[in-house]
Amino acid sequence: MFSNPVLHDALAFRGGTALYKLHLPGARYSEDIDLVQTETAPAGPMMDELRKTLDLWLGKPRWKQTEGRVTFVYRINSEDMPPIALRLKVETNTREHFAVYGFKEIPFRVSSRWFEGSSNIHTYELEELLATKLRALYQRRQGRDLFDLAIALKAPNLDPDRIVAAFLKYMDHEGHNVTRALFDENFSRKLHDSDFMADISHLLAAGYEWDADAAAAAVRVQLIERLPGEPWKGNREAQRLRP
Repeated sequence: MFSNPVLHDALAFRGGTALYKLHLPGARYSEDIDLVQTETAPAGPMMDELRKTLDLWLGKPRWKQTEGRVTFVYRINSEDMPPIALRLKVETNTREHFAVYGFKEIPFRVSSRWFEGSSNIHTYELEELLATKLRALYQRRQGRDLFDLAIALKAPNLDPDRIVAAFLKYMDHEGHNVTRALFDENFSRKLHDSDFMADISHLLAAGYEWDADAAAAAVRVQLIERLPGEPWKGNREAQRLRP
């Protein structure tokens, strides 16, 4: 996909798969592709080119378009015997045509029995990828977002202040003012949501465990407490989870 000269500059790679393919050890299963249209332009020609590139080897997808988002869902069979039905979602954000810290190129190589090749992947700085992951933690109920952030916070030379600054830029772009108290209350409620807590269990790679308390403490201390404003006054859970 990023070897296609039309798509290379028109799209940027982000999301969980970008984190684990480009930056982090493979701590969990993540194969869905999250893309962003990088320039303000009609999305139709770019989406046609994307379909042309992917359909050649994935077949015809189901697709839907919502405000600011186009999603292709491909269904393919694995090469196992018997074959296993697989689902690949390719989702493109068509409204966020910016990068807080600029776009960057990361070399990537694939070597397998059915394909071998390399390309420079058009993507974001790690801190900006994590800023959008922090936004996902705030806006949706998926424990994988907490897990991903906790894994990433162990990376050397990571700058939590840059993550928080980029997060605030994205929220401001959406017209939202998120304070420490608002995020803290939102986060604390999710830690008591059984669906949120169970989301990650079937995605873990061998050798990794889901320690929700440790993950929550790391994200709270290293990221949430850097947000502007006073702490949430109802947050006894935060005190319990402090290291």
